[in-house]
Formats: sequence, C-alpha cells, structure tokens
Amino acid sequence: MKILLAGDYPPDPTLGSTKVMVKLQEEFRALGHTCDILLADGIAGAPRNPYLRQAFGPIAALKAVHRLSRLNGPYDVIDVASAEGAWIGALRTGRLAATAVVSRSNGLEHLNYRRMLDDHQAGLLHKPWSRRIFHPLVRLSQVAAAARAADRLLLLNDADRAFVLERGWKPADAVDIVPHGVSSRFLRDTAPGSGSRGDGILFCGSWTGMKGTSYLVDAFTRLVRSGSAVNLTILGGGLAEPDIRASFAADVQPWITVRSRAAEDVVMQAYRSHDVFVLPSTYEGFGMVLMEAMSQRLPVVATPVGCAPSLITSGASGLLVPPRDPAALAAALQRLLASPELRRRCAAAALRTVRAMTWTATARHTLAVYDRARAGRARAH
Repeated sequence: MKILLAGDYPPDPTLGSTKVMVKLQEEFRALGHTCDILLADGIAGAPRNPYLRQAFGPIAALKAVHRLSRLNGPYDVIDVASAEGAWIGALRTGRLAATAVVSRSNGLEHLNYRRMLDDHQAGLLHKPWSRRIFHPLVRLSQVAAAARAADRLLLLNDADRAFVLERGWKPADAVDIVPHGVSSRFLRDTAPGSGSRGDGILFCGSWTGMKGTSYLVDAFTRLVRSGSAVNLTILGGGLAEPDIRASFAADVQPWITVRSRAAEDVVMQAYRSHDVFVLPSTYEGFGMVLMEAMSQRLPVVATPVGCAPSLITSGASGLLVPPRDPAALAAALQRLLASPELRRRCAAAALRTVRAMTWTATARHTLAVYDRARAGRARAH
C-alpha cells in the first residue's frame, strides 16, 4: 500500500502529533508498505500569520498533496490530520480521484476550544470576542468539513467518538478508534524496580495552560509549604528556564528542576529515575507521555482526559483527580509519595495495562482502517 501521512505540524519528531506520524511511518515501512510524510515545512504557500493559516492552510495542503502525487505517483491512502483534509477530501480529481482519504484527529479541536473557553472563564487566559467568532467560523467549520468529506474518520477515544456522532459528522460505521502506541524500546527494556528512583515528581510536556500548569504550580506549592521535601522536574516545557521558574514563588523555586526537550532515551531515563508522574491537563487529545511513563513502572497522577480514563483505574494502576482542583492534585501526589507499597502496586498494574499497546499494534489497526476506506472508495468511485 502507498500511504501519505499529512498534517500541519512542525518537523520536530519529539512533539506529540509529529511523533505519531514518524512512528507510524516506521511501522508501515517495516510491514512492507510505502509511506511518505507531509508536515508544515512541506505545505508551501501556507501563510505564517496564524489566522490566515487557519483560513488558507487547507488549500495549501491540497496543493502540496497534488505536488507530491505528481512527483511520487498517486497514493492509495491519504491520512490527513484535522482541518487540513477539508479540501483534500472534497476535491479528489486527477491523480487523487481513486485515493481513499482518512481524516485523523489527534484530539478534536472542538473539545479543545471548549477547554479554552473554560480557561477564559477561570481567568487563565484571555480569549477576545474576535477569536471567539473567527475560530469556530473558520477553523472548526473546516475540521468538521474534513471529517464529513473523508471516507473514514479515525479518532483516539470514546469521548471524541461520542461528540462526532452527536454532531452527525459521520455514521457510526465510518468512525474508527485507534489509540496511539508505546515505542518498542520502552517495552523491550522496561524499568527496574523502585530502588533506582528518588528524583521526585516528573512533569513532561509543554508548559501551557492546557496542561494544567497553573494547578500544578498551586498543588506543588502546597506540598512544599506543608513540609514535603520533594523535587519537581519539568521536562520539555518549551519555554526558557527563567520563564518556567517564574511561575513559582521564590520559596518554591529551589525545589524545581527544569530540563529542555530531549531525545527519547533521555526521556525514558527520566521516567525511570522519578517516583511519581503527574499530568494535570484540562484537555488532552491522547496523552502519549502517560503511556510511556506507565510502561516504565512510574506511578501516575492524572486528570480524566485523553487516554487516562481508559488506562487508569484509580487506586489500582494510578490515581485520577478532578481537573482544575489543585487541592485534590496535591493530596494525590502526597498519597503516592507517602506510600511505597501503593507506588509498587500502581507501577506493576500500569505496566500490565500498556504492555500490549505497541506502535506495531497501532499500525496494524490503522492499516485495517485504510483497507475499509479503500473498499468504500472503490464502491463509490
């Protein structure tokens, strides 16, 4: 099968959505398929201004796909993320006429937009009325159009599927759920027991409001001021260290370690050396870092967003806390830190939960989606 994975994502394989495409490409090629990737740097002509890019990016993506089809020959399947598939799915002519199109969501933007409105109400960010009009009218309408125009819609979790079916974007039999996987190296060489740990709490992700950083700051401040002598490592925040440190009060900053984005082996070592992983997000499309941490027997505290509800049984394979509740977050972190036996039980259950969730399994399930999309396209073409 000849596959094109497309998305308006930065060409940085350490970032979540780009990493998904890189991992799938590796697996598809290992299974004997041809697979190319189209990222933001290949979508020539897309405006740099974020508002204009939202409006005209899908048109530039269509042109880029036509250009690649001329260079490489027609593709059997184009798997395109979010709004960038709006015109690719709707205008299939010439070399694209027989191509099946799968619309992929690495997290529904409609639900993330709802989260941003909630953040506005909570005083975490300011969302002007102009943005409230422009974003739904332009970006969100194109996300919905891409889903409707594609042969199939590929999602990550049941919550996204329920939203799509409620909106009537697709019939139920044209919507597939395929969760992301864990890199094979994480599962080949899982972490040893707790003896090599001791680095405290680990947060891994962008230092943004969506990741619940303000609630983490509040919760960790409570821990430090209550007398808990524990370190918090912030890995891959994407901001300069002084900017991240400035989120914390002066008396808390000595307990903070900030590390830049790092290669997979460095991240894996961080999972192995810390005692608790925390993911207090108010929204996640999926949350691959949660799976990675669990694969390394790192006990987790998370909010019930993205993949967390399907992976974590609270009190068994980790702890779930309500979003936007720093007191509950602090209490859960303290509970795990104070109980080596609870950490041991959660760590063992976490590994059992994710052991079979490999990228190879994800790739095989995705290929089955492609086969269904091609069959449907053949009947309609």
